[in-house]
Amino acid sequence: MNNFTTVLKKELLDIVRDKKTLVFTLILPILIYPLMFKFMSSSMEKAVTDVEKEINIYIDGDTDSTMAKVITSLENIKIPEVDSPTEALKNGDIQLIINIPENFDENIAAGKNDSIDLLIDEESNKSMLASSMVSEIYDNYKSTIVEQRLTASGIDPSILKPFEVNIKSGISADSENVNSMASMLLTMIPTLIVILMVSSTVGMAADLGAGEKERFTFEPLLSTSAKRSSLLWGKITALCTVSFIALIANLAAMVFSMQRFMNFGEGEIQFNLAPATILGMLVVGCLVLVALSALQISVSIYARSTKEANSYLAAITMPTMILSFIPYMMDAKGINPIFFNIPVTNAICLMKEFTVGIFDIKHIALVIGWHIVYIIAAIIFAKFMFSKEEVIFRN
Repeated sequence: MNNFTTVLKKELLDIVRDKKTLVFTLILPILIYPLMFKFMSSSMEKAVTDVEKEINIYIDGDTDSTMAKVITSLENIKIPEVDSPTEALKNGDIQLIINIPENFDENIAAGKNDSIDLLIDEESNKSMLASSMVSEIYDNYKSTIVEQRLTASGIDPSILKPFEVNIKSGISADSENVNSMASMLLTMIPTLIVILMVSSTVGMAADLGAGEKERFTFEPLLSTSAKRSSLLWGKITALCTVSFIALIANLAAMVFSMQRFMNFGEGEIQFNLAPATILGMLVVGCLVLVALSALQISVSIYARSTKEANSYLAAITMPTMILSFIPYMMDAKGINPIFFNIPVTNAICLMKEFTVGIFDIKHIALVIGWHIVYIIAAIIFAKFMFSKEEVIFRN
């Protein structure tokens, strides 16, 4: 136990002394998240503001119709002269092409139905926003025409609205507060937890094994009285400790940034997570972290250099990233049981259930059972690699 404690202190001290690791693992992500979400929010707000300020359109067909005049009478609508409307739309010179059929006013006045086509550039966010705003204008005008027809026929226009549908929360105490943005962001957190754990451990894992070989400090460490099992557990525990601290710091910065900047007009975003949810997510996260750390230490010990270790660790990181995105869009209340048997994916599925208040004992036991198997297998593999002289002294 004393040897393990000594090795753990030594490894933690080495990690703390490595300023680059601390900067890229702890400080830089904490600074990046506020900037990233602020930039995302500002970009979205600017796109909406630009569209509200000016929309360039081209009207094809009946340019003298009432519907054409309704749009062109708005201050933010501009009609530039273009030789080819399709090319102008593709190049971003205009955001919409509005096709109004000939004799549109006569058809409407006669009580006939007609249609207006909005041609958009689906690759342009500005074009998509412009189409939504123009569609809303036309929908409002369409309602006005219907009301006028009903009034002319002596019918109260309110007959079209016999009732209203109000969307409220059926599970929240505040039934008026339904924030779809908060719900969407909440589903991202389990996936982000795993991604953060993987990204924060790669650099440190490469240094704990291959890095010591490059610095020629591995052989002196093996020549001490400490058992190899103590050395192995010291390195794994040190990696898990710093990675867990980095995970908490990154999540705190991420949640703060989401709440502070990602509003988009839906009000302040609040993540109401119960203590049991937070505890459950941390436990599952720790299980994933231990298994990943043991596997990464094994790979790092096998590598001859830090560069080679990073290449091997990338082969672990990529599949982990792919598996972490599998349940990204799944409904937490309808996850297929088969996904609780897939490595990495099962942990995210369980955490997604925790976020909506589901604590299924069978799912919890299954996922924890699998992770115990993963951890045992990873540690056995790490001990095997640590016991092989041809691996340790590979050059």
